[in-house]
Amino acid sequence: MNFRFSLQRILHLREQETQEAEMKVEYTKRVIEALKNMIYQERDLYFSERDELNICVKDSQIHKVTIYERSLNMRQGRIMELLDNLRSCQSDLEVYQQTLIQARRNQKIIEKLKEVKEKEFLKKEAYKEQTILDEVGNQKYLRNQFQEKGEE
Repeated sequence: MNFRFSLQRILHLREQETQEAEMKVEYTKRVIEALKNMIYQERDLYFSERDELNICVKDSQIHKVTIYERSLNMRQGRIMELLDNLRSCQSDLEVYQQTLIQARRNQKIIEKLKEVKEKEFLKKEAYKEQTILDEVGNQKYLRNQFQEKGEE
């Protein structure tokens, strides 16, 4: 007889929850990395435009100063927006990681229960098998005893 775990469907659901939580964590980590890269790029562009603004000020090119100032303000706004998005994603990541931890715990609980139930099942099967073997042995012994008495 094969072992059937009555909570197999729930175990399967727990495994799916764990996989979904893992995917959310990995996706959020990739988004965070992309946001960091975008912040670094914006920062580099900001510094290069700031250097160009300084050159314009030194060379007395006043007409370009306002253009660079607007551009720098836009870059600062963009950097701040990216930082806000980064903070939001990092807080989401913490939530997803906690969800993943809980999903793994839930899955392990069901897996441990399955192991316990399977061991109980195997014990019962071994007991049944031993009982059958004992009965067969007793019948053989009695048959041999009966045959020995019949020969005498």
